[in-house]
This record gives sequence, C-alpha cells and structure tokens, in this order.
Amino acid sequence: MGPVSPAAAAPPTAADRELLARSDVAAHAPDAFRARVRVRPLAGGAARELEIWKGEGGEALVRLLDPSQRGKFFLQRPEGLFLITPGTRQPVRLDPSHRLAGGVSLQEILGLRLGRDYELVDVRRHGSGAQAQAVLALTAKADGLPHARVRWVVRVADARPLRAELLLPSGKVARMLEFRDWGAGSRLAPRQLVVKDLLRGGQAFAVELLELAAAEPPPAIFALDGDAARAALGGTGG
Repeated sequence: MGPVSPAAAAPPTAADRELLARSDVAAHAPDAFRARVRVRPLAGGAARELEIWKGEGGEALVRLLDPSQRGKFFLQRPEGLFLITPGTRQPVRLDPSHRLAGGVSLQEILGLRLGRDYELVDVRRHGSGAQAQAVLALTAKADGLPHARVRWVVRVADARPLRAELLLPSGKVARMLEFRDWGAGSRLAPRQLVVKDLLRGGQAFAVELLELAAAEPPPAIFALDGDAARAALGGTGG
C-alpha cells in the first residue's frame, strides 16, 4: 500500500487526541522490558536476531546475537546513540537514525513515542464504518529526532495503527512502517511490521517480535563503559 493521497485536513479534536493515545504502540509497551527480535530482508538474505533491554528512564540496549557479532551492542542514552564493540571501552557516537540491523533503526524497532515526542497538527478522514481510517499529521516537538514529521494512519473502529509514513522536511515519504500482525491479548503489541525504505527503491525488512516480557534491566548495562556493560550482560542469562 502506497502513501496516503491528499485529502481535506481538519484541526484535531479531543476524539482525535484520544485516538492517537490509544494507537500509540510504544506507549503501551511495558515501562521496562527484555525482548528478542528478528530482522530479515524481504528480498532474501540473512536474518539477524537482536536482544533488546529497555529501562524505565528510556535507555535502551540492543545486543546482536549472531556469533560473529559477539560482544557488539548499541546503547541509547539521553545524550545519544552509541556503538560499543569488543576490546574497546570508549563508545562511538552514532546518528540517531543509524540502521542497527541492515535497514532498521532503533526507533523503528522500539516504536515512535508519538504522544511524548510529537504534536498532532491536523487530521484527514477516509472511508466509513469498519473501513474508516484517520490520518494523523504529527510534527516533532523538539529538534534532534530522526523524523521531524510523521503521518500516522489508524483504523478508527479499533484504534489499530495501519502504518506510519516518515517524511522528509519537503513532505516526501522517506520510510514507511506497515503493521502486518498483532500479538494475542489486549496489549497493543505488533508481532510483525514491515519497514520500507522508499528512497532506495522500496527495500523492505520484516521485523518480527519473538519474545517480550516486562523485566528490570541491570543498571550497569546502560553504562558507557563497555567492560561494565558486557559484565552485566553476562549475568542476565541472555
């Protein structure tokens, strides 16, 4: 499914803001958790598995589980995204939009924090009844986010997001996240989403959630000292 066609926009209402809150996937995740994710290119190629730890303060660590990548991980802290590699204690600062697993960024894996990081500016409506959709136009509240503008497309009947369109400042859609499958139960947890890079001919990756459980991460895994983080990870059983 391609980008949304232009339609008449209207200022957001209280109901629109409630719809955004109900469909905000990242806001419905546990405050702290451990997850295992598989990322695979749809055109063929090797899949990669990742272990993710997220803390209540918004810190996150992504460990690459491929044996050839042993000891390598990415660390998200308030001051930025860092790469820590074996044999080094000093991290390397990365751009927030850096692709962790081939073609997918940490923000795309963890989910966009829409209610926290974005302002709802207008709404477009399409269809009716069970097919009704709302297209929520969002702009970043602050500089520094990987995506300054987002179109969030939601099925109105059950507040299930259908896709996110990540826009360049010009308004062109650069990347698209399509929600393909959902986990059982009432929690808004996507079991599979597809990330498409529209600037590179539609190159697509499937992101599959294999495990997700509320868990308090050992605080030391979020240290910028690589040795301390690796020692803490060694005791997590992951």
